[in-house]
Amino acid sequence: MNQINEIINIEEITKSCRDLNPTELLQLLRADFWAFCSWGADGFTVDNKKRTRMFRMTVRGHHHKGYVFIFVNGLDLFDVYLTKKDGTITDHTKGEGLYFDMLFDWIDRKVERIDEYVR
Repeated sequence: MNQINEIINIEEITKSCRDLNPTELLQLLRADFWAFCSWGADGFTVDNKKRTRMFRMTVRGHHHKGYVFIFVNGLDLFDVYLTKKDGTITDHTKGEGLYFDMLFDWIDRKVERIDEYVR
């Protein structure tokens, strides 16, 4: 489950996730403000349960238009899923998990970055 071309199953993913702090996560993503703005990110959403285990944002980048879902797995690493508006998974971190210093770059490469424009 939760493979490319399948509909994302948030309930299944959050069963093995840890709590996350959406305010700190958004601060981390906004650290490179202009690159973050280039994603066209808005529609920030969290699961409205007792504990926050899912963060979602809408993006309109050069490479990906749709949703970016971010979870914290049991190893305290980030799992990221890119989906279309209908929830179909187009890319994900494939269970590898990302450290916090890798998160922004992975999302930027998948959503917007064009290497010819980077100095």
